Amino acid sequence: MSPETASLIEASSGWKELCAAAEAGRQPQSVGVTIPAVMQESFAELYGRLVLGEDDLWKDGRHPDMICAGAPASAPTIDECRRLQGELALHPLSAKRRLAVVWMADRLSKEASNSLLKITEEPPERGNILFLCEEDKLIPTIKSRIWSIHIDLPEEILKPHPMPESPQEWAKWMETGRKPSPEILLLEMQGWMRDLAEKRDYKRASELDSLIRVMEQRRLSSSMIEDLVFAVFKEGVPYEQISGGLW
Repeated sequence: MSPETASLIEASSGWKELCAAAEAGRQPQSVGVTIPAVMQESFAELYGRLVLGEDDLWKDGRHPDMICAGAPASAPTIDECRRLQGELALHPLSAKRRLAVVWMADRLSKEASNSLLKITEEPPERGNILFLCEEDKLIPTIKSRIWSIHIDLPEEILKPHPMPESPQEWAKWMETGRKPSPEILLLEMQGWMRDLAEKRDYKRASELDSLIRVMEQRRLSSSMIEDLVFAVFKEGVPYEQISGGLW
């Protein structure tokens, strides 16, 4: 988790609301958070440290008392959701509580969503649940039982804006665009994608969207992301050649 990404999350009103609740001793057992997919892993770690505490067992953003259903790039299956009830009820290994993270919760199937109704209505005494969503699309029966939070980000990050076009613009971007946070860089590229869609350049918007998702899943560094984007959209290297090499 980069300091830049953490700072963006911590500056949001949604995060401050969660921290205030924790400090007041009224931390909700079940929380649904709407946040861009590229920032969800960082949020899961930050929230995990808030719920489970800081100790030496944290490694690569994970803790022994953090259990996951699904993965950052894919929603859990119904079987994974059904297993949460038993896993969350187990005695914590080192923390005072256990935390279940439901990834891509807004993309749950209807059956998987329904399988989580009981655990959201009657969560284990020492169990917390975090639903991570890219869009506010949890089914109403789950949403009515949890605390919903939206992580608001600065408008300049989210608004559509054009990608570089001329050689001079690309040179300037490559010179000044080196960012220590891959998440912030991917958010910038999503702004390009929205601008392309607004201009009805759907082919390039689709290619950029696919490339963003592949690069996110492969957890590439900022420099690798910038080099690949430059190769595809400035140098004209076929997208299929790039994506095939990544996989």
